[in-house]
Amino acid sequence: MNGKVCVVTGGNTGIGKETARGLAQRGATVVLACRDVGRAEAARDDIARTTGRGDVEVIALDLGSKASIRAFGEKLRAKHDRLDVLVNNAGVWQRSRSTTQDGLEATFGVNHVGTWLLTQELLPLLKRSAPSRIVVLSSAVHYRGQMGWDDLQFERRKYSSFAAYCQSKLANVLFTKALSRRLEGTGVTVNAVPA
Repeated sequence: MNGKVCVVTGGNTGIGKETARGLAQRGATVVLACRDVGRAEAARDDIARTTGRGDVEVIALDLGSKASIRAFGEKLRAKHDRLDVLVNNAGVWQRSRSTTQDGLEATFGVNHVGTWLLTQELLPLLKRSAPSRIVVLSSAVHYRGQMGWDDLQFERRKYSSFAAYCQSKLANVLFTKALSRRLEGTGVTVNAVPA
């Protein structure tokens, strides 16, 4: 992975942090894209210490804010002329219905819409860097998801945190399949991973 640039959303904890650590161990420059910059900087320091690699960066990203997603894209492009791997790991499971800064139901807004918008924002850079890869962390519970096309935001139906999460993870899988078809022949590989 020497010379490769990788972005890991939610790279400050859990699967995201360990993914970032693994990429750093293999020589990649890793960008931790996280909402909480303080926690991300602590994760960066831990990853750098345990891997002996100093090529771990932090750029603020709130997937619940279109403005934050666009600002992240601008900062990344200003610093790097390539992007080899995008790991869409960050997500939320809200216990009660809330909304993002842009007024979307938070689970769907962050887990799917934010992931979709970030991917679209970074897609030109991924295409220029091909062969490149997009990995979307979904969940095995996507099998239990149903797309409430007439009420994606749980505005009319009773809110269920489990149903909202399953729907968002099903949306991740549907997005991955559609994007994979659209990117055939571009050198950009797209996969969903049930975490």
